[in-house]
Amino acid sequence: MLSDRPEINFLGFERSVCAAFTGYRPYKFITSFPQGEARASVADMLRPVIRELYEGGMRYFLSGMADGFDLWAASEVLALRDSGDCPYAEVVAVVPYRGQARGYGVDAKLLYDHVMREACRVEVLAEQYYPECFHHRNAFMVNNASCVVCYYDGQSGGTRHTVRLAHRNGLRIINLCASQLDLF
Repeated sequence: MLSDRPEINFLGFERSVCAAFTGYRPYKFITSFPQGEARASVADMLRPVIRELYEGGMRYFLSGMADGFDLWAASEVLALRDSGDCPYAEVVAVVPYRGQARGYGVDAKLLYDHVMREACRVEVLAEQYYPECFHHRNAFMVNNASCVVCYYDGQSGGTRHTVRLAHRNGLRIINLCASQLDLF
């Protein structure tokens, strides 16, 4: 017999109110934004999607805290929350290992620190780096969300892995890059 109780994720939230972000590091955006306007352009694409998800009941937005799309997306959630557009939106920082931001540049490190301070919850999945830590972080996010918002143009790497994992698990996928792109 099926239960009418909502599915509660590992974080203690209803999965139906959680979305996860996945996308590229800044250098991978050069093919889409050769003029270096990736952050501003991606932010412009993210805002209406976050608003729409929020209006549909999403409240928790999981960020893998990687430099680039993950941090930009988390920053947009916080900006929309702080402006009053999405007053109850929250960021959950899913950190693959303690010290993740050690190699980030100054701007990315400042953004990382800001998101970490403002997140409603920080999940550090490992005390130190190990070879599979990013795959485990991606699986954690997919397993705790009902929707994945991505920027994916077909390049190989963690974003491809996460999008495919989300598809295999039946999650809704919103691709900011190209909705007509054949993801699979």
